[in-house]
Amino acid sequence: MGRETREKIMLTAIKLFNEEGVTNVSTVKLSNELHISPGNLYYYFDNKEHLIRSIWEEMLAPKISDLFYKEDLKTKEEGLIDFFLHLANDTYSFRFFYLELPAILNNDPELKKLYRERAIRLMKQMDSLIQGWVENGMMVPKLTPIAKNILVQNCWMLSQTGIIYTNMLEDHASFKDVCDNISQRLYALLHPYFSDKSHEKIMALFAENNLDFHKYA
Repeated sequence: MGRETREKIMLTAIKLFNEEGVTNVSTVKLSNELHISPGNLYYYFDNKEHLIRSIWEEMLAPKISDLFYKEDLKTKEEGLIDFFLHLANDTYSFRFFYLELPAILNNDPELKKLYRERAIRLMKQMDSLIQGWVENGMMVPKLTPIAKNILVQNCWMLSQTGIIYTNMLEDHASFKDVCDNISQRLYALLHPYFSDKSHEKIMALFAENNLDFHKYA
């Protein structure tokens, strides 16, 4: 029962944070939405920062990590499209976290430390993915170590902040808007280094999956 209540609190918080923003959702408002007392809420989470940290650690971070370690991402063009689609889905499902990322991290030094540690690990995995694409012939081996490092960092930054830009362009950014924007911009960074054969296949997969590669061009 305790585990179910804890999960219900997190899921309800995600819904309210996405709809109204973190700042506009107090623990009292969350308690009212759940029809529980503030004291009951504090039994599970010390404060709003603890709640957000738990959402990130238990729900969001594992999803993102799993995406970066899928085997077909390193070996197939279909894996790259699947990565774009799932990344956009996770970003949209937890959009409050990305839209308010600087404030959330600044308000919770412990989460900031955990986030940085995971970011470093996933950027190392991104470096490994690029090496895999080169070895599998999907990418041409023309990246210098410095260029590859910058490419990895740019891809990571875009994966974390792409929804902010989408939100600036659209009054009410939909999942499709987020999907198109993140997919287009991430692939635009990677495209110059993919082989012609892989590029043609990826463009065909964009069309098959109803992704608009030119929407935000």
